[in-house]
Amino acid sequence: MADVFISYAHTSAVQAQRAARALREAGYSVWIDDDLPVHRSYPRVIEEQLRSAKAALVIWSGEAAQSEWVMSEANRAREDHKLVQMAVDGVRLPMPFDQIQCADLIGWTGDIGVAGWRKVVASLADLVGLTAPSPPASPSHRAGWEPSEPMLAVLAFDNLSGDPDMTYFSDGISEEIQNTVARGTELKVIGRASSFQFRGADKAAAHVAAELDATHVLDGSVRRSGSRVRISAQLIECAQETTLWSERFDRDLTDIFALQDEIAAAVAAALKTAFAPAAPVGPIDPKAFDLYLRSRGLFWGGNFDLTPQIALLEEAVGLAPRFAAAWAGLANTRARILRLAPQGAAYSAQRGAVILAAQAALAIEPASGGAYLALSRLEPFAGYAEQEAHLLQGLSLAPYDLGCLSAMARFCLNVGRHRDAARYAEQAFRLDPLDLMAAFWQAVIALLSSHPDADRMFENFGARWPGEEVLAIGELTVSFVTERWERVDAVVARLRERGLKGPGPRALVELFSNLRHRDPTTLATVLDQLRARLAETGTVEVQGVLNLAVVGLTEEAFEIAGRASFSRLFDPDGAPPSRGFEVGNIFANPRFMNDVRFVGLCAKLGLCAYWADTGRWPDCADSVSYDFRSEVLTKTGKQN
Repeated sequence: MADVFISYAHTSAVQAQRAARALREAGYSVWIDDDLPVHRSYPRVIEEQLRSAKAALVIWSGEAAQSEWVMSEANRAREDHKLVQMAVDGVRLPMPFDQIQCADLIGWTGDIGVAGWRKVVASLADLVGLTAPSPPASPSHRAGWEPSEPMLAVLAFDNLSGDPDMTYFSDGISEEIQNTVARGTELKVIGRASSFQFRGADKAAAHVAAELDATHVLDGSVRRSGSRVRISAQLIECAQETTLWSERFDRDLTDIFALQDEIAAAVAAALKTAFAPAAPVGPIDPKAFDLYLRSRGLFWGGNFDLTPQIALLEEAVGLAPRFAAAWAGLANTRARILRLAPQGAAYSAQRGAVILAAQAALAIEPASGGAYLALSRLEPFAGYAEQEAHLLQGLSLAPYDLGCLSAMARFCLNVGRHRDAARYAEQAFRLDPLDLMAAFWQAVIALLSSHPDADRMFENFGARWPGEEVLAIGELTVSFVTERWERVDAVVARLRERGLKGPGPRALVELFSNLRHRDPTTLATVLDQLRARLAETGTVEVQGVLNLAVVGLTEEAFEIAGRASFSRLFDPDGAPPSRGFEVGNIFANPRFMNDVRFVGLCAKLGLCAYWADTGRWPDCADSVSYDFRSEVLTKTGKQN
C-alpha cells in the first residue's frame, strides 16, 4: 500500500515524476503509473492502488481537465476525503474541484522550497500521518540557482572544414547539441548568445567560468566532407580544468539526430544526470539539415528580413517532415512576421500556417518550447490567460527554454506581477548573461519593481555595452513613469553628451525631458495629439495616457482613457499589439494606481477579467489605498 497515489495526464509526466521523486525523498511511499505491472489489467491496478492509498495527489493541467481517467480518479479521491490538488498550468479546474483548495505550482521545476509545494506536502502529511519536511533554511531570492549545481556552457565548435563559409554549419551543429542537452536533461545550459561569444583563445575553461558562472564547458570541432561529418567533443570541469569525457565521432549526416543524442547522453552521464532522448525520427535528409542550419545562421546574423529564413525552413520540412526543430523554427519565424508586420486580408491564412507548423513540431517533439512560444505569439494582446497557458505549458516541459522564460517575464510585467516578472527575467539572464536583451529586461524589471540591485545592473550593463542605446532608453522610460526625476535628468544628460544615433531616440529623450520639466508647449502638444488620435481612430496608446498622469494631468488622462476603445487588443486579426500598447508600465506609478479609476482602465484592457478568473492578482492589489480586489470583482460582475 502506497502513501500517495499520483494522478496526472500525459503532458504533465515531467511534473509528476518530479513530485514523485520529491515525495520519496521526503519519506513517502508513492505509486505512479510507471509502477504498473505489465501482466495486470490497467483499470484494476489503478482502482486497487487508489483505494488503498492514504492520499491522492491530482496534478491538474489543461489535458487533465479533459481526461476521463483523471476526472474519475479525482472524484474517487474526493469522495474518500483524501484529495490533494496542484495545478501546473493556467487551467480552470472543472466542477466540483474548483471548490477545493488547489496549490498553484505553475511553471514548477521541482523546487521543494516554494510555497505551493510546501502546501501540497503539508496537506499530504495531514492525510498520511508523516511530519511535513521543513523548508530549506534561508532561501535565496535566486532559488534553484545554487552554485553547487552544474551550469553547462556549450561553446561554438571549431570549424575544421577548410572553408570559412562553413562556420554556419559548425555553429549550427554546436547549437543543436546544446539544445539536445537542454531538452533531454534538467541541466541548466547557458544560451547561445552568451556561450558562442567565446572563440579561439577565449575558450579557456577558467575564462568561460569567470564570465558565465559555468561549472562545465563542452567544446569541440566539426569537419564536414560532403555527407560525412567528424565531430570531436570534450567535456571540461572548469574549477580544476579537468577533462571528464572526450570522444570522436565519424558519421553520415543522415545519423545526425542519433549522434546529437549520443553526445548529449555522454555529457549527462559524465555529470551524473538522467538523459531522456527525443522520440526517434529516423534518418534525415542531409540537405534538410543543412537548410535548417543556414536559416539559424541568418537568424543569429541579425538579418531582419525573415523571408529568406521562411523559404529555407519550408524547404527543410518539405524534405524532412519529421524534423521537429525545423517545424518549430518555421512556426516562430512566421509568428514573428505576424507580430511585427502589418496584417492584411491574408492574416487568417498566415495564422493558420503558424498553428500547423507548431502542431507538427509538437506531434514529433512534445517538449518543444519553441512551438509553445509561437502559439503564445498568436494570441491577441488581451488574451492574457491564453498566452500564459501556452508559455507555462512550454516551461512545464522545457523549464529552461530561454524564449519561453523571456516571454513569461514580459507577460508577468504586462499583468502587473512584477515580482514574478523579475524571477523569470533573472532565470533568463542567468542562462544567457552576455545577451543584451536578457540584460535589458532584467534591469528594466528590477527598476520597475524597486529591486535593490537595479542601480548596479544598469551600471554594469552600461559598462559592458557602452554603445547600446536600448539600455539607456529603458532606464529613462522607467525613471520617468516612476517619477525618479533626478535619474531622468542624469540619463538625459548622459545621452545628450554622447549623442544619439537616430531621430526616434532623440525625439523620445527630448519628450521625456520636456515633460519632466512641465514645459507648457510640450504638455499642450501631447494632450492635443492624444485627443486628435482619439478622434481619428477611436483609440490611444496606453503609454500616452500614463504620460499625462505622470506629469499631473490626471483628469485628462482618465477622461481620454474612458472614451477610448481598446477593442483591437482583443482581436486576433487586429493590428500588431506590440506597437505602443504594452501596458506593463501602468503598474509602475503609485499615484496612477491609487486612483480608483485605474481599475476602470484595467477593465477596458481585459486585465480585470484575467485577474478575477485566475486569481493571480497584480502586486498592486495589496498596496493601493482602496479594496482593489473588490473593485475588480465589481467591474467583472463577480462580486458577491
